Amino acid sequence: MIYEFADTLKTIELADIDESRLCAGMVSLEDLKENGGEGIFFGLSCFEECKKPESRFRSVIEVADGHMFSVLSVRNVASVYGARDRIGMYIRKNLFLLVSIQDADGSTTRAFEDAMRRLNLKTVSIERVVCAFFEQLVYQDSGALESYENKVGKLEEQIEHETTGKSFNAEILSMRRKLLIVRHYYEQMLDIFETMIENDADLFLDENIGLFRMLRDKIERLSNNTQLLRDSLVQVREAYMAALDYSANRIMKVFTVVTTVFLPLTLIVGWYGMNFDFMPELGWRFGYLGVIVLCVAVAILSIVIFKKKNLL
Repeated sequence: MIYEFADTLKTIELADIDESRLCAGMVSLEDLKENGGEGIFFGLSCFEECKKPESRFRSVIEVADGHMFSVLSVRNVASVYGARDRIGMYIRKNLFLLVSIQDADGSTTRAFEDAMRRLNLKTVSIERVVCAFFEQLVYQDSGALESYENKVGKLEEQIEHETTGKSFNAEILSMRRKLLIVRHYYEQMLDIFETMIENDADLFLDENIGLFRMLRDKIERLSNNTQLLRDSLVQVREAYMAALDYSANRIMKVFTVVTTVFLPLTLIVGWYGMNFDFMPELGWRFGYLGVIVLCVAVAILSIVIFKKKNLL
């Protein structure tokens, strides 16, 4: 789908692009090849880069000969392990052309079309077209990051209420891996915007560069929030380990108290278990009862002392 911006937004074919007029479009690799676009719009190296499989987080950025080219991996922040989209982005003075390399659910295509229809035709420019597309890519990300914040809060509540399960630590590590992918996603966008702000190919008007700075700052805030969430998960894990240590210490405290209470009783049992002929209690009528009373008294005295020392 190729759009030409004039008094109205009209649809044109790839072969009808006039670089004297502002145009924006999204095409597939097959459409580009059929219409000879790999030689007209894209350099052969750019076209070959689009055909390479995704193998890295960082975006490919090329600035030369009055154009800018980049390959961007688009992530759904709410579901980072879901379908991944990949697009090639080609920019000239009056041309913003996207190549859909991978778009299984059509989300990137919908984002592009929604962005184009939201533009004000009276003030449209190549800078506004680019910003409108990226705005559409990230406009739901704040809500997605907020859902991650809620999940972190629930993990903290589990620690507070002692309802953590066996998979608690695995949940933390899984969420940190997801947030790492999200952070890399924002970093590749920041690389693209830094390149556009530098404007080495002189593609953009100086008075419109501020639009890129504003959107870059927004993406940077999203990236910083993502890193804060990763740091929060480290703190949650430390709190979880501290809770485990406290629970283990509490159990050891109980065992220690029980052992200490029974230690004098063990001494008494060992003492009266010796086979001596002249033990006065053996011939005493109330000897057995006396030992029982002594043991009970020792146990009660030990418990009272522990309570006074706040050990129980």
